[in-house]
Amino acid sequence: MSDGVKLEQMGVPTVTVCSTAFAGAARSQAAGRGMDDLPVVEIPHPMHSASQQAVTERAEKAIAHLAAALTERKAAVASATAVRLPEVLALDADPTALEEYFFDHGWTDGLPITPPTRAAVDAMLAHTARDRNETLGPIPPRMRIVSLEKIAINAVMAGCKPEYFPVVLAAVEAVLDENCRLYGIQTATNNTTPLIIINGPAIERLGFNAAGNVFGAGNRANASVGRALQLVLRNLGGDVPGETDMATHGQSGKFTFCIAENEADSPWPPFHVERGFAATDSTVTVIGASPAHNLFTYGCETGAEILDHFIGGLTALGHNNVIFPTGPLLVIGPEHAGVLARDGIDKAAIRKAVFERARIPLSRFAARTVRGLHHRRSRWFELFPNADHIGVADDAAHVSIVVAGGAGIHSQFVPTSFSYHPVTRVVKFK
Repeated sequence: MSDGVKLEQMGVPTVTVCSTAFAGAARSQAAGRGMDDLPVVEIPHPMHSASQQAVTERAEKAIAHLAAALTERKAAVASATAVRLPEVLALDADPTALEEYFFDHGWTDGLPITPPTRAAVDAMLAHTARDRNETLGPIPPRMRIVSLEKIAINAVMAGCKPEYFPVVLAAVEAVLDENCRLYGIQTATNNTTPLIIINGPAIERLGFNAAGNVFGAGNRANASVGRALQLVLRNLGGDVPGETDMATHGQSGKFTFCIAENEADSPWPPFHVERGFAATDSTVTVIGASPAHNLFTYGCETGAEILDHFIGGLTALGHNNVIFPTGPLLVIGPEHAGVLARDGIDKAAIRKAVFERARIPLSRFAARTVRGLHHRRSRWFELFPNADHIGVADDAAHVSIVVAGGAGIHSQFVPTSFSYHPVTRVVKFK
């Protein structure tokens, strides 16, 4: 849709072909980019699992519609200006009425919100030296330009304390970096969503959880900062399930997905220091990620045995790092990290082992999958032209490692996708 709009704006007639299941999302995305009437030809869904005969028949039926869309219509034009709500709303102060108003307008994630009163928004903005009218964007998929004030409104709604606002800003700026590939994350059928990783003094200063239940509930900083980013993407970016977000299943990270590194219990340098920042810097890192897969090393006593389990967990079929060359994220529990470090296995050795050993024989895949891998993972086959296997990373440096969590012999494999690599931004406190 993005390419179609750009070409139409250049005077080149286009038609976009998609299956019926995604036609609504296609039109919504085109409208978000300023073109309500971008031509779309629908083909019955599904296509991926359809027989060759069915695909051929559908293609033949679509030809006349394609020709008409290209030759028998007026050029697509920019959308009319949408009706805008006033900048300030005078609402009933009754808490129930406020909640219902926001639900009725689709401005929540399905959970209650904190009403963004003028006083609450002003308190949020007081924690940055930047002007409330400064703009960021465009924010996919609707490609809207938004002000810091609009971001503060959503941070209030998410339940953030005012002092969290600089972290929220850094997270928004990180996901808007081209290397995050936010548009693809938001509009695919995959369950990917941006994962936030907090490092540096901000962890203790703001009370982020880096220990037990780090991916779970119960900590306000983790929950509300992650939720604030998701509300920004929904309310400001127009990332709406069923309209622009076409995830087949989605995941709970689309409510909130924020962890901190357990730097105090790690035997290794922190993640952000490895990425070139000072230990005294507070940082936010984002990357497109799926839900974590538990790596339970029952019975393992040595670092080598633990590493074997990690490799085993990474070589299953179907996870995103088979298809996407982003490189996996390992969130290693402190107990595992301690044993690995005790046995002389550092982060560099873990990355090397994952790169060299986490390889899946191509014989385990369907023939069509193998053909697809040669396209989707082309760099791998450039590195290894005669490879009879596929790895989970194109380079050892693409394997990301964070130490987080509490007591227990568990670590997490977080499949990543879409992002070119993790994106890190410094948190700028006032």
